[in-house]
Amino acid sequence: MDAASKTVSVVIATYNGSVFIEEQLASVINQNFKPIEIIVSDDGSTDETLVLVRSIAKNSKVPIRINVNETNLGFRDNFLKAALSAKGNFVAFCDQDDIWDPEKLERIAKYFKNPNISMIVHAAASLDQSTGKLVKFTQGIRSTGVKPPLSYDPWLTFFGFSIVFRRELLYLADIEARFRDFIVPKEKIAHDRWIVFLGQVVGETAELSLPLVTYRQHATNLFGDGRRSHKGKAHDPIKELDDYITATADMIAVIRDLPDETRAAFPLFDREKAIHFFQRALHQLQQRKQVYVSRDRRRGLLAVVGNIRSGVYRSVHRDAIRWRSIARDLKYCATRS
Repeated sequence: MDAASKTVSVVIATYNGSVFIEEQLASVINQNFKPIEIIVSDDGSTDETLVLVRSIAKNSKVPIRINVNETNLGFRDNFLKAALSAKGNFVAFCDQDDIWDPEKLERIAKYFKNPNISMIVHAAASLDQSTGKLVKFTQGIRSTGVKPPLSYDPWLTFFGFSIVFRRELLYLADIEARFRDFIVPKEKIAHDRWIVFLGQVVGETAELSLPLVTYRQHATNLFGDGRRSHKGKAHDPIKELDDYITATADMIAVIRDLPDETRAAFPLFDREKAIHFFQRALHQLQQRKQVYVSRDRRRGLLAVVGNIRSGVYRSVHRDAIRWRSIARDLKYCATRS
């Protein structure tokens, strides 16, 4: 099956997005490579969002399916539950204030024929609504190419608006049973972190260095200057490490429970290799915690030295030294008596 015969569903989660929704929908509808559908899942908007979407849907060149949630789900569940209704071979998340480059899906579609690729990600541009300044946001993508499974930090994510993924990822594990978000522990893991986690476990990732989406930086969106908002994140270092430890242990449990038939859809999936990858990450977190629970500065410094010697500060995905983690742990020790 060639790339042209593969299909894409675009999933848009809306909530009081009337200011930008028309331009956003136009940029999706006018793609060179047309999606087979646009799913708009509204989370209880009280502005004109639904009025505008319904008006656009009447004359759209791409079918627009509209779902209105009975209760507010929050953006995490809104995206994922809407995605479960997608009919395309691939699913693209789209935030309500994005502007898509007309070539976005066309460029991404070149990777559809590769059965080993589970997701495609790309760079973006950030538009500051207050200043009009446009800045490229690479997301760490330095060049266009394909990365093997388990190429990323276990806790890395790409922004949802930059991810296109195989629909089968949605059915590997129950979205209701997903683990707690290590950034915002009171919530379940966000939709994009969930997909990136599963995607890098089971398959390759295609990276495009072109900024194929412009996202607006403004007072009411979920993103700031290219980083996920950490509102609600714990500032207690021990609590923060515990949140990461819990989430990483839960990641291992998810991998253990992935169905045996996963390899039928994702031939590169290696369960034991993936478990070992995340077990190493978990061990590193547990060893770093010893720095923070040590009784005094001396014992904390000895723990840091021991961690350096044993390789705790080497990233599991590319064996690079995590200098920031070393600096952070040393700084904590320096503040102790």
